[in-house]
This record gives sequence, structure tokens and C-alpha cells, in this order.
Amino acid sequence: MKPSPEWVQESDAVKQLGIGKSTLKLMRREGRLLPGEHWVYATGNPRGPVTYCIPAIRDMQRQVTLQLVKENEASRNAESKRRLEAIETYDEAALEQVIAEVQS
Repeated sequence: MKPSPEWVQESDAVKQLGIGKSTLKLMRREGRLLPGEHWVYATGNPRGPVTYCIPAIRDMQRQVTLQLVKENEASRNAESKRRLEAIETYDEAALEQVIAEVQS
């Protein structure tokens, strides 16, 4: 397999990145892909074709993925802690009192 060029046309970018053309354009419009770093006007004309830097985009995807996984893990840990704190516990004497009240 021959190595892919660093800067590729939009059609090749969507194939290499495994995302749709509309997703790629949306990422660019939302500013998730930065001009000059992730994409450029190939001819220097805003109405011309856009080319994408695959290594830079993949690096951004890795960084975003790691951040999202860390945030998700922190959220799960916080939820687990909240649930543990919500569990009522009784000392032995209080437990015996609750059992006695239930039995009477």
C-alpha cells in the first residue's frame, strides 16, 4: 500500500477519514477544523477547491477522543459516587431498632 499524500482533495479526505462529505464541511464551518492547519483553499481562491491535511485532522480526532473519554470517565465516577452517597446505612443499634419497628 503506497502512503497517502498529506494534503488531499475533499473526496479523498472523506474516504481516508471515514466520514461523510457533509460532516467534513460541517466540521470546517463550526471551526473544529482550522484554516491553514486542517484545510486550505487549494488555489488561494475562496471559491476554489479545498484540500485537507489528513495527519493534522487525525491528530485532532485523537486529541478530541481522549478528552471526551476522560470527561465521560469523570462523569461516570461522579455518578457512581453520588449513588454510593445516596445509599442509607445504619449502625448496628439503629438497624436493630428499624427491624424491631418493622416486626411490630
